[in-house]
Amino acid sequence: MVLGFLLVILVGALLLWLSNKYLYDMPIAVVDALFMSTSAVCVTGLVTINLAAGLGMVSQLIILVLIQIGGLGIMTAVMMLGLVVGRRIGIKSRLCFLGGFGLNGVSGAVRLLTILAKYTFVVESFGALLLYWGFVSHGIPVEKSIYYAVFHSVSAFCNAGFSPLPNGLNGFSLSVIVPAAVMMLIILGGIGFPVFANCWEALCKKSRLSHYSKLVLFLTFWLITVGTVMLLISDWREGLAGLPDWAKIWNALFTSVTTRTAGFDTVQPSAFSELGKILMIALMVIGASPASTGGGIKTTTLGVLAIAAWNEMLGRDENVFWHGKIGYSTVRRALAMAFMYLITFFIGAVFLSFIEDFSFEALLFEAVSAMGTVGLSLGITPELSVAGKMVLVILMFWGRVGILSFFATLIKEEKKVEIHYTEVNIPIG
Repeated sequence: MVLGFLLVILVGALLLWLSNKYLYDMPIAVVDALFMSTSAVCVTGLVTINLAAGLGMVSQLIILVLIQIGGLGIMTAVMMLGLVVGRRIGIKSRLCFLGGFGLNGVSGAVRLLTILAKYTFVVESFGALLLYWGFVSHGIPVEKSIYYAVFHSVSAFCNAGFSPLPNGLNGFSLSVIVPAAVMMLIILGGIGFPVFANCWEALCKKSRLSHYSKLVLFLTFWLITVGTVMLLISDWREGLAGLPDWAKIWNALFTSVTTRTAGFDTVQPSAFSELGKILMIALMVIGASPASTGGGIKTTTLGVLAIAAWNEMLGRDENVFWHGKIGYSTVRRALAMAFMYLITFFIGAVFLSFIEDFSFEALLFEAVSAMGTVGLSLGITPELSVAGKMVLVILMFWGRVGILSFFATLIKEEKKVEIHYTEVNIPIG
């Protein structure tokens, strides 16, 4: 999986560099081509080149294809291509595909892939229709509205944040249809494909939702709600000032949804207060759900840690959760994920502070956005040096393939031995 993402990024960078130079006579630096390709494949949305002004149509379409491949995942794209050409899906491919969703075994791979393909096509098509309606009603010509609708639908569903509009969605702060369609696509792409499959089965077969699906839906709802309320409190008279009262609530909701890994903005992040930016950083760190198109430490990691903390406060020996039990290995993996994630983007921000002449707040925001594959920026991305851009490229790559998965490819796994060590006492707190 790691090598697959790396290969697609390099091929995408080469195609971007060639198309812009030889088709449009608009040469771009190699580092910018690599940055844009990484940002697209890792569905981040950070840009060093404005899509509308700096990339030709073919280059924009290359970005769109890279977003779709990166959003669905390398193994998903390979298996879909195999089904299209009538090729049999091998056991190894099924293992890798299901492993990317955190599932074990080989059974159900083709069925899940079929559901995923239909889900993606239906949601992106419906989103494109809504966005087309919104763009046309906003006064944009029909031909451009069709292109913008398709591009934004794929970009939003894949939680990428790329926009071919000159100013992105900044001109739609008083619009309803376009932000509503984008939010719908972001949420449906961010809850994760297994959750949708489980919800679909629950509706069709009248079966129960799994604990995993319940936790994802519960946390998604409350993160959006709490994020909206907190942003209204922090920026009613600052970042959201100048908007009608209904638009303040609407844009706070949009910001709460998109900050958790999508990267679109109707109000520029730089306009928000210091507290507002801290809230956005917190939401970016949490991110979307596992097996989705989004990044971050994931909602379930937050949920597992919160459940473990609550059971610890109650003095329980087991992590009880809705008449079920979360295993020790799951809690340990959540702790490892959170620790590695937090320490990695903080070190990245420190490196950037040595390289770049910007405030640490802006660099921290940039590092979190890259690691969380979000794409929001305080406006400094195009002004970064080559070294600074490469730091973000590494953070985006790690954020998409998973920091634990990346280091697992470098560290040889120890053989399991039947040796049990004496327990030591280490005071905590």
